[in-house]
Amino acid sequence: MSWATAAATAEPLREAAAAALVRALAAAGDRAAALAHYDRYRRAIADELGLDPSPALADLHRRLLGPAPTGFALRFVGRDALVKEALTGLATGVVRIAGRSGTGKSRLLEAIAAAVPSLFAAARWAERDEPWSLGRTLLRRLLADDPSAADPLPPRLRTALAHLLPELDAPAGTFDPETRDALVLEAARRLLTDRVVIIDDLQWADPTSVRLLGGVPRLALAYRPDELVHRMPGPPPLVLDALPDAALADLVDDAGIVDAITAETDRTPMAVAEVLRVLHAEGLAAPARGDGRWRSTAASAADRARQVGRSGQRRAIAERVLVHEGPAADLLRLLALLGREAPTGVLAAAAQLPLPATLALLDGLATADLVHLGAHGWRTSHDMVAEVIEAELPAGTRASLHARLATIAADAADQARHWLGAGDPARAAEAFAVAAERALDQVADAEAERLAGTGIDTGAAETAVRARLRQARAQARKRRGDIAGARDDLRAALRDQPPGPGGAPARAAVLAQLAALDSGADDLRRAAELAELALVEAGTDDAARAPALEVASVIDMNLDRPDRAEARAAEALSVYVRTGDSRGAARILDARAMAAFLHGRIADGVAELDRAAHLFESSGDLMRAVTPRSTCGHGRVLLGAPADGLADTERALDAARTLGHPEGQAYALWHRSEARSALGHPAEALTDAREALSIAERLHHRGWTATAWRAIGLAHQCACDPEAALEAFRASLAHSANLDLFACWAAARAALACVALGRLAEAAPLVADALATGPALGRHEARGAAAALAVARADPSAPSLVSTAIESAESAGARHYLPALTALA
Repeated sequence: MSWATAAATAEPLREAAAAALVRALAAAGDRAAALAHYDRYRRAIADELGLDPSPALADLHRRLLGPAPTGFALRFVGRDALVKEALTGLATGVVRIAGRSGTGKSRLLEAIAAAVPSLFAAARWAERDEPWSLGRTLLRRLLADDPSAADPLPPRLRTALAHLLPELDAPAGTFDPETRDALVLEAARRLLTDRVVIIDDLQWADPTSVRLLGGVPRLALAYRPDELVHRMPGPPPLVLDALPDAALADLVDDAGIVDAITAETDRTPMAVAEVLRVLHAEGLAAPARGDGRWRSTAASAADRARQVGRSGQRRAIAERVLVHEGPAADLLRLLALLGREAPTGVLAAAAQLPLPATLALLDGLATADLVHLGAHGWRTSHDMVAEVIEAELPAGTRASLHARLATIAADAADQARHWLGAGDPARAAEAFAVAAERALDQVADAEAERLAGTGIDTGAAETAVRARLRQARAQARKRRGDIAGARDDLRAALRDQPPGPGGAPARAAVLAQLAALDSGADDLRRAAELAELALVEAGTDDAARAPALEVASVIDMNLDRPDRAEARAAEALSVYVRTGDSRGAARILDARAMAAFLHGRIADGVAELDRAAHLFESSGDLMRAVTPRSTCGHGRVLLGAPADGLADTERALDAARTLGHPEGQAYALWHRSEARSALGHPAEALTDAREALSIAERLHHRGWTATAWRAIGLAHQCACDPEAALEAFRASLAHSANLDLFACWAAARAALACVALGRLAEAAPLVADALATGPALGRHEARGAAAALAVARADPSAPSLVSTAIESAESAGARHYLPALTALA
């Protein structure tokens, strides 16, 4: 190893030196490092010499990417029909393969992979909470096979993808975490769209990678059905179980051994293999040189097969493991507890052994077919081997080994798991908090929620750590649409904050988050009270005060308190500028634009919203750009330019869908529906509105539920169906308590529907409610409803009311309302 390293360092462009180091690293059990050096060498000669590696070195690279050679393997029998069925299904869609451990799922996938060009990867149970672990493996294998695959990607997608794959050459750029995550997901889906992807052990895949797989059209997925958490769409699975009689007869040319296997085992490939392995090791049976069928070499073979089968495959594995004692046994135990591939150096450190001794022991274990060398290091030869070893471990030994692994683990989630196994739940809880926060930064919300929940469930977290865990889970739940769960976590986190002045900034932060949660989805007045408490707790602490001011200004804006909203926004902006928080400053500018819009200055508001959207888009904060871009489109509709408004709302909707942002989708769909109604396309408007409603109800988002019902009502009005429109507007009103703009709109539109139906007495209180509620933006519709009711009643005040409504609309630039108002004059 030292010679190869020195040679490659001295002559980095010489292929012989590069090949020597790649082989040395692979022999040392560090396939990941071997692959990484090959990639560095490939890029270096491409950049400096314009050359590719030789066919020999490229072939070595392909072998390293493939499955590791095994010491004992049966011929693949009895599954030909399933392979054919899988290949037929894979030609057009998703194939699912289900079976308990030992039924031969991996061998079936290998047969499929041999028959069709594909990308193959297996999930590991220890990596199930590590965001992108499976997806990263897939993408690296894709780029190893085709180094130019990412070249056609747009610059933004390549830049985002380089965050996941640092070795990728990409333009410089930065994105906020949510935008970066969405762009990585989109880039990965584009790279995998035209490829067949094969995944083993899906039950252990991390949720972020499962999201990626959901967008891959041609998939073969194998899993244990009793452990599967992430359901994937597709036809009924191909179920693997016992090998058929014909398969056993093809494999074993000895009736006595076949009868023993049939009578004493479940006839799964793993059970059959364990019986034959013991017979072979004891010299009682061997495969024939010609056809490879197994034949007895001693009269006692059938009786021994019955004995092994009766004791069970797990017992047979345990007996093979017991042969190995001392440091070799420790290595097996460490691999079982790790649950993932590990380089030789990591295992040597954990076992407290020299590297050469570790390699020698691993070589012996590989000969015994208890461990295999994979792409990233060593692992047990089968998951069942790890399960048997772990089940046999004494509690004290298990805790001691977990403690060793915790001290060398690089990943916080691994540290947490091992500290928990070591019997130190307090240290585990702290590591879970770190892991959950890191997952949030990668927008791996499912992983973050699970990690934080496990940390909370330890019951041993210190108060401050418990508060961090609850805040992390609250953020993950909010982004996943579980508003009620997020609120519960934040309330619990508030109780966990220390009392007194020292805990005030932390309490202010939680109160501000609670206020923001309630302002968007539930109750503005309760949100306003929480925001005031946040400001009191924040005091003069800039880091705590600016977010509280930001939330409070938005709430004031929605409660029609423009002066205080502007004052608080200005103070927050000043703090953000002083502390160098550019994203915070951009959010304030966005809020100010929204304030101008809501307070009736529609033309000014549209111009400011357009500018805010451009600012977010140019800074890479595409998630934040969705709301101002969509609202800008809505404003253009009100300005009498529905075609322009439709273009903006479609741009926002496209971004929200690309980013996987359900709240943004519901918001943009409502606005696009209104644009389509304004253009006279009620059927398309109704489709959008119903999709918005479906998303909003799934998210339990009361505000977007109210606006979706409004959009449904407008579509029915456009289709000249006032009865259906009235029903929709009343549903919108029912969801608009303490959401003043939406309540104003719903009451005004319901009143207009009543007027159209001739139910004037029913319209009167609705008009009164509309006029008494909501910010200036909503009062255009309220004044229109009052004018329509007065005209229908032949009220002497009707001309004055119509004239006032027209003047107000004209002064605000709300030309969308003018045709209906002019018709009343």
